[in-house]
Amino acid sequence: MSGIDDLMGQSNARWASATRKAQGIADNGMGEALKTYFVLYFPAGVVILIAVGTLGGILAFGSGLDQWLSNVGFGCSLAALGVLVGGLVYNAKKIAPAAELGRIDLLISLENQERKRIRRQIRGRASLESEHLAVTRGAAVQMRKGLATQLVVAPFYPLAFIPQAVPGHSPLWWLMAIAVAAQAGAGVFLVRDFRQAGRFLARTAGPTVRTHSSDGQAGTGPPD
Repeated sequence: MSGIDDLMGQSNARWASATRKAQGIADNGMGEALKTYFVLYFPAGVVILIAVGTLGGILAFGSGLDQWLSNVGFGCSLAALGVLVGGLVYNAKKIAPAAELGRIDLLISLENQERKRIRRQIRGRASLESEHLAVTRGAAVQMRKGLATQLVVAPFYPLAFIPQAVPGHSPLWWLMAIAVAAQAGAGVFLVRDFRQAGRFLARTAGPTVRTHSSDGQAGTGPPD
């Protein structure tokens, strides 16, 4: 029995360490900050940068019909660079301050299977372990912050590849088109995961929480 006791003691120590790291971690409005970026700053920035880049291409390379693709491509390249730089700046100035993240990944002390269980709970694919709710909520906040950072820089890639994905522009245009489609698909999954983590935080924020198992059944339980 001493072996089992040792394993239980190690497990309790791991969870205690994760619980301490989770103290103070909170999402204070990352969703709203991200929404503001994509509703306001991102579309305005892309339109302005593509227009400025295209005009610059016309002045630099000419305005003939045979040059229109190169001119628009120059605009897209400028927009891609602007989105990358602007996204990183917005992330540092607006998204990062909207969360209390702690100093370290709070799941680092847990084992792989324990981390997987936490991620499944956040995604609604496993029943909620209310005794570890503080850790799971902290992990959801840290996951959401990582996803938000990826989302603000993700448009860089399709913007950079779109000019090369036009039929006839290059022999490998079809490969570039596949790359753009793959990047768009990856963005959809990022949005899905970000929203799932947000729904989990909203669902577990009250005095009682809804626990969902993978078979769709639900129950209630007190938060940790």
